[in-house]
Amino acid sequence: MDLEKVSAFEGGRLYKAGKIFVVQLNGNYHEMGRQYGGLMKSQIEKFYNEAIDGYFAKNKELPRETIEEEFSKSYKIYPARFQQILKGLEETSGMNLQQLIMIDSAVYLPLLVAMSDMCSFAAAWGDYTGGGPLVCARSFDYFPEFQEYNDTLTVAVFNPDDGSRSIATIVNAGQIGTMSVFNDANLAMGVHDGTPSGGQVQLAGAVPTMINNVAVFLDSSDFEIVRTYTLSTLPRIAVIANVADPHVARTFEKTTFECKERGGQEDGLLVATNHFIEPTWDLKTPEGRSTHESADVQDSTNRYNGILSLGEQNKGKIDASVMKQIFDVPISEGGPTRPTTMYQFVAVPAELQLWVKACKYQDWVLVELGELFD
Repeated sequence: MDLEKVSAFEGGRLYKAGKIFVVQLNGNYHEMGRQYGGLMKSQIEKFYNEAIDGYFAKNKELPRETIEEEFSKSYKIYPARFQQILKGLEETSGMNLQQLIMIDSAVYLPLLVAMSDMCSFAAAWGDYTGGGPLVCARSFDYFPEFQEYNDTLTVAVFNPDDGSRSIATIVNAGQIGTMSVFNDANLAMGVHDGTPSGGQVQLAGAVPTMINNVAVFLDSSDFEIVRTYTLSTLPRIAVIANVADPHVARTFEKTTFECKERGGQEDGLLVATNHFIEPTWDLKTPEGRSTHESADVQDSTNRYNGILSLGEQNKGKIDASVMKQIFDVPISEGGPTRPTTMYQFVAVPAELQLWVKACKYQDWVLVELGELFD
């Protein structure tokens, strides 16, 4: 699908792929922030009204002022380049800095009430693709209200002029941090909640995971740099980071005190959901039971086994089209798609191709990242 050009502002451009926004930002970080705000002012306001004001209106028991103070503390430890993006956004979006901080932190709001551990990832290469290029996919499963925000779902492309890599993220309008990121070094990453295995202990003072995801892809020219960065940093809360390049995919299972790397279940097929699989983990609940006895891990294991089975059934013929079909399979039939799935992606890193699906809003659309990276 060709992108439909919507508007331009100060060197940035806004497009649509079907009903999904694609914003291309160019220059230094402050300039990219200004472009972001100028191009997506109405969508940013809409997302704030729905995801922030709307969420607090529905959850009046939450102490809004205290939460805003806590999220502002996180902003203070954002790396400088991300603070510059937000300052640029503040100048053109019609939002003040506190509002923009809340927009960037919107994903964390429901976690103040309950955890969500439902994401899925798969990658196939080698014999599983019949010698074709590696293809990977993720399902971003979250709280039901987030599906309602799909009218602001955006592929945000940043082309910085400081020597960093060009990157693309999947976000809601106005956000910087993400759980799905790609760059012009042919790398792709999908990050999941890892608390079913890793526990809910938080590492106070750590840079928010979604900001770190962006930072590592701005700085990484190959898989080894991602590996080094991932193994040498700790997350704020347990996560599972799935990383792919044109040749292989690996999973990094991270708690707030340790990170372990694993490969695929078979040579050429990697599946990850929300539980740790690397065999040397020995994690316990506060009551002393294995975390693998929990209902959340059992749910994750069922999804994992279902996707693994679908991968085996399609061995030798998995390409982007087949991977989309696998991720279209509902959870009731052994697939990853839930009624509340927010979005999904399929990517071919070697070709810088990305397909995005906003569930119940927009079926699969192609975004040629190579044409957007500058």
